[in-house]
Amino acid sequence: MGKAALDRVVELEGLEGLTEEQEVELAELQPKAQQWRQRRIGTGWERLLPIVLWSWRVWRG
Repeated sequence: MGKAALDRVVELEGLEGLTEEQEVELAELQPKAQQWRQRRIGTGWERLLPIVLWSWRVWRG
């Protein structure tokens, strides 16, 4: 649901003159989209850090 929520939030934010139903949908989806963004950022960094450290150690020799 996270990626779909993020995509829908981006779509709704790009529209002008939202209906009341769209505003409610946007308000409900924004927290889910934000959680997905934070989880993806954390996951990416946690997966990348060991590789970067290993590469740096190899480079330093």
